[in-house]
Amino acid sequence: MDILEIKKLASMSVEDSLNIFEIEKMFADIMEALQQAPPSEKECFLFHVKSLHKQLLLPSKTAISIVKELYDCTIEHDLMDEQLNWQEISDAIDDFQYGDNQNGYTEEKIKKMIIPQARKLWHGKLSNVECKEIIGQKITGIDYDVHFIIQLEKGAIIIECPWRIRNVDSVLLGETDIKSNQIEWKAVKELLKGKTIEDVHIFEQCPFLIIQCDDLFLDVFHASSHFDGWTLTDEDGFYLFSMYGGSLA
Repeated sequence: MDILEIKKLASMSVEDSLNIFEIEKMFADIMEALQQAPPSEKECFLFHVKSLHKQLLLPSKTAISIVKELYDCTIEHDLMDEQLNWQEISDAIDDFQYGDNQNGYTEEKIKKMIIPQARKLWHGKLSNVECKEIIGQKITGIDYDVHFIIQLEKGAIIIECPWRIRNVDSVLLGETDIKSNQIEWKAVKELLKGKTIEDVHIFEQCPFLIIQCDDLFLDVFHASSHFDGWTLTDEDGFYLFSMYGGSLA
């Protein structure tokens, strides 16, 4: 970016010494230059919790201290859902370090509890982004001239990445089937046209999108570090898409 404030920050070395007021001023100048609002206090807490969580996905000598810091942060900032996710392991740590340890916890045993929990929570975490603008809308048409576009009563779902349609038991049709036989687009229309969007779930990590269409589920996988993946939009200003690399905008 050709922005003076960012260039100034990038040119600094670890030896440069600034006081807290200078750092705050520099940060404010950068946010103003980018025409963006600074993150809220809660967003900063959540980012810190996520950073701690990320460190628990692989074995770590400091896993127990990381969990303690993570758990203390959730209590301090009233992050109830995150607190409940880690309460059982936090209780085990307290019992091991300060209690009578009737369950026979060891440091190794607790570390073996931490990694599966961290991975399960990481991969299963739902995004807080809401898509109420498209819920309740009917699918009015399917377009596949350039991208896979699902037309809604007001708006569209645009898909530029791998996808599949399934019911509760099995996959009915997917991108691979279309690549091998373009006639299958007719089946896509028959499956989806007239269905109602019942629910939308977005998994936070490199967003995996699940759209429930009556009794069917459309799964959409962002699969590129260079190209956008999918877009949800209505006719009244709602616009959500997965950017290259998997972030949401």
